[in-house]
Amino acid sequence: MKPTKLLTIVILLVVIVNCEKKTVQLPVLNVSGIQDTIYDNTLIWLFFTVKDGDTIAELNRNNTISTTNWIFNIDKRLPLHQVVPHLKKLIEKREKPAMHPKDKDDTNYFSYVDSEAKTLSTVQFDIIEFITNQTIDKDKLHNSDTLKHLFLKYSNKGFFMNDSLVELGTFSEYIEKQPDSIQLTIHLSFDKYVSYADYLFLKATLQHEKKSSISISEKEYIQ
Repeated sequence: MKPTKLLTIVILLVVIVNCEKKTVQLPVLNVSGIQDTIYDNTLIWLFFTVKDGDTIAELNRNNTISTTNWIFNIDKRLPLHQVVPHLKKLIEKREKPAMHPKDKDDTNYFSYVDSEAKTLSTVQFDIIEFITNQTIDKDKLHNSDTLKHLFLKYSNKGFFMNDSLVELGTFSEYIEKQPDSIQLTIHLSFDKYVSYADYLFLKATLQHEKKSSISISEKEYIQ
């Protein structure tokens, strides 16, 4: 994307938010993402507001068009338990049969700021099935000679890989060591009090894992 185009988009985003007299603090991540221009889009905003001393996630999705790409602009300060209900409702509504269903090429994006490139970037996703108040039943998921399961959990206590507390980023080294002959399925779970910024950091990092032998489960557990 040319810098002039990017600057125009950033200015446009600021103008839209300011016209609503509200602000969205996008996550600022040191992770490169998708920086291509996303044409034919609908912008969805999730604001951080405080009412009577309580934090509230306020949704603005005026003129949401199903037959477009959806770009979610979500405030980094919001905890997951306030973000997920809105995401879940919107995604489920988008996937239901409708008079004007989305095109097969239409998809969804989370927006953020790439701190190193100093540009607006996105994380692409299609369908996420959020499962709340449940844990992954690991007993039903067995490793074999050709299939492995990797469990990643992000909580306020730290980052866990296969139930072991590790440094964030360790999973990338683990993935790189896996032979292509083994199909690796990654399962994600999050503490409901984790910030949206931390959630998106993990999603943005995983977006770089392009090996054909790797798949990420559409089910995400929020506990």
